[in-house]
Amino acid sequence: MHLKQICNVVIQRNIGLQSVYARWLFTKKSESKDESFDITSADEKPIYAESDSEEFQAEIARKRNKSRLSSSDRNKLMGLRPYDKTYEWYHNTVRYKRRILGRYGLKAIDEPAGFVWPTLEDVKDMQEYENVAFPLSLQERWKKLEEARERKAKYRIEREEQILANLSKMDQWIVEMKARIEKKKTEMEAARIRKEHLVEEVRRHFGFNISPHDSRFKELLEEKEKQEKKKKKEAKKKAKLARMTLMVHTQIKELSPEETADKESNEDSKKKEEHPTE
Repeated sequence: MHLKQICNVVIQRNIGLQSVYARWLFTKKSESKDESFDITSADEKPIYAESDSEEFQAEIARKRNKSRLSSSDRNKLMGLRPYDKTYEWYHNTVRYKRRILGRYGLKAIDEPAGFVWPTLEDVKDMQEYENVAFPLSLQERWKKLEEARERKAKYRIEREEQILANLSKMDQWIVEMKARIEKKKTEMEAARIRKEHLVEEVRRHFGFNISPHDSRFKELLEEKEKQEKKKKKEAKKKAKLARMTLMVHTQIKELSPEETADKESNEDSKKKEEHPTE
């Protein structure tokens, strides 16, 4: 026989043996079905009783901690005391322990709750600070607040009245503003026309169309402008003198005839004293 045929025979034999063994296993009767089990003989202790121990729970909590936070930061996050030991000098101070007590409760400190009560020196210091920082009594401070509130209310009422008065004058102000704008436009137009006249006079002076950028044109134009300003100044002086003269005449007319006669007689007597030979 060839080697290949021998291998096939062995494989087929093994398959047959496996099928026979499997049928024997499935057809075998279980002896445990007929046996009875006594419940009273079972162990009363559960299998996972050790899970209730504190050490086991602590180990489980340690394994569950995947945050990679430091112990102090994780304690703060979980609402616990950050440090179980004193690492800094201020951890033993009364102020720090007061903060820990107020935030995490009595379980977070190793001292009785009475240590947070201030001493006599602390009470005196607080009283002195209160006298300096708040010299007024509660009634005086309340009175000042009422006065400030009344001042604010009075200022608000006055401001509202002023706004209403201004609103009533709004139409008049608009008319005045428009009049000022028109006056400004008129003055600008008059200045423009006056400038054109000056330029025309300068060109007539030279007798030809000279360029405005020429130095001779600029010099003569400046001279003309100075002359015009001088004329305006003299006109203003004359107008002012005329107003003052009119005011004096008006005041003289308002005086009584007797006062006018007395004034004239006094002036005549002064003249005679100054020129006695005449």
